Amino acid sequence: MEEQSSTYTTPIQKITLEQIQTEGLILDIGGGGEGLVSRIGGTKVCAVDIRISEIREAQIHRPPSNWFVGDGQALCFQKNVFDVVTLWFSLGYMSDWSIKQKVLKGAHRVLGENGRLSILGSRIPESCERLIFWGHFTFPDGTISQIGYGVSGGQEQTLERITELLSDIGFKIRFQKDNNEWFEIQAVKI
Repeated sequence: MEEQSSTYTTPIQKITLEQIQTEGLILDIGGGGEGLVSRIGGTKVCAVDIRISEIREAQIHRPPSNWFVGDGQALCFQKNVFDVVTLWFSLGYMSDWSIKQKVLKGAHRVLGENGRLSILGSRIPESCERLIFWGHFTFPDGTISQIGYGVSGGQEQTLERITELLSDIGFKIRFQKDNNEWFEIQAVKI
């Protein structure tokens, strides 16, 4: 990480995105901005974002997803509706750990039996006031998108802390990988 007066900037992270294997519905929490999941999953995706401006930004790419303005802490969906829930780089925007917990509990509630949770997240050290994350994303169709985003630092968001929280909520970790600046978690509702 590069340090500039308590702002950490990551080197560009090369991330290859894969198809989301499911016949059912996908809920993408924090799905605005670049709309990564919507651009991959299309009509299967229900994308929720707290800001209409982020949804409008994602719609520039014209994904045929279903869009909802809403708060991940109070999801407007019934229990057991989705086969997959994604949080791709959205947990970092939730700087308070009680919010992360409420959102992940909501994800657990709306997932069906054996539903899958997919998290991509940046490591956010406690030692910085702000984190700037740079990602170079390659989509399954070969499209490339370079994205930079800034979030509040001081979160101590790590792979270990998120997996511990998921286990406490009732998820079983199926796969985890620490890529130093970012991490990947695949979990299942139990």
